[in-house]
Amino acid sequence: MAKTLRYYWHPDCAGCEDLKPAFKEIAKLKGMKYREINVEKCKSKRCNSLEYVPTVYIGNKQLNLKEMDKILSE
Repeated sequence: MAKTLRYYWHPDCAGCEDLKPAFKEIAKLKGMKYREINVEKCKSKRCNSLEYVPTVYIGNKQLNLKEMDKILSE
């Protein structure tokens, strides 16, 4: 089963808009499913507990900023 890259973003976050295409392409290249979640509309516990956006999860693992930077530079 393919992992899913979930990209949590907020409409007021300019950087989120800039990074969306990059993470979408990474998911495609790595054979992952891709899902974008607008935290403004999301009511899950996970959305309510996010400390910052953009936030990326691969499977159930949340990537920290260093891991996000690493995956973008690969």
